[in-house]
Amino acid sequence: MVSKKEREILMKKGLFGMVMLLSLMLVLSACGTSRVEPKEAGEITVNSIVYNKDTDKVKDVYGEDGADFEKEFEKSFKESFISTFTASFSSDVNIDKEVDTFYNALRKQVNEKTSYTTKVTNDDKESPEIQFAVKGLNMKGIQTELTEELTKAVTADPSIAMDDEKMAKKTMEIYTKAVQNADAVSESKNITLKLTVNSKDDSLWKMENDMAFMQELTTAFFLGGMQ
Repeated sequence: MVSKKEREILMKKGLFGMVMLLSLMLVLSACGTSRVEPKEAGEITVNSIVYNKDTDKVKDVYGEDGADFEKEFEKSFKESFISTFTASFSSDVNIDKEVDTFYNALRKQVNEKTSYTTKVTNDDKESPEIQFAVKGLNMKGIQTELTEELTKAVTADPSIAMDDEKMAKKTMEIYTKAVQNADAVSESKNITLKLTVNSKDDSLWKMENDMAFMQELTTAFFLGGMQ
């Protein structure tokens, strides 16, 4: 027969076991719904898009493949650049290869020269806002250099001005060379990322202002001084 003291010991052990089990269940439950901290989520977002870093962490933030961020950004950037650039010519020009070279040079310079700092400006648990102070590539100075060098090239060879294809390729040649010497702007530009809980999976975030943020991000890092 079990004594009173032995029953008390068994009850204590049982209660302790229940407490431990409940604690474990709470921890596991928290792990299932915990989201990446807003500041870290913001930095992963910028790093993956701008610097092609932390792409393996994007899935933890948004549930998406980080490599797709870079691919989509490159595709959108090139399409937008070509569309804007070729619109200034009266005839069709093919600058796909030149834009590839320019893009690679631009990305390299952005990786080496630009920087940013991060702070959470709204720490709401479900709708946080993260602000980035960005010192992007100074493209205003590049535009000035482009104009000067293109004028010299046309003066030396007037036929360039008479041929859209020649003009387009010469412009891209000068542009690519100039961007390789670009430095960062001295004053930072603030941009804000707004996050919200993913309605389909509350362990993930979703960009609330994705279109506006991507546009501001591109301008801040890649077109510094042009705002």
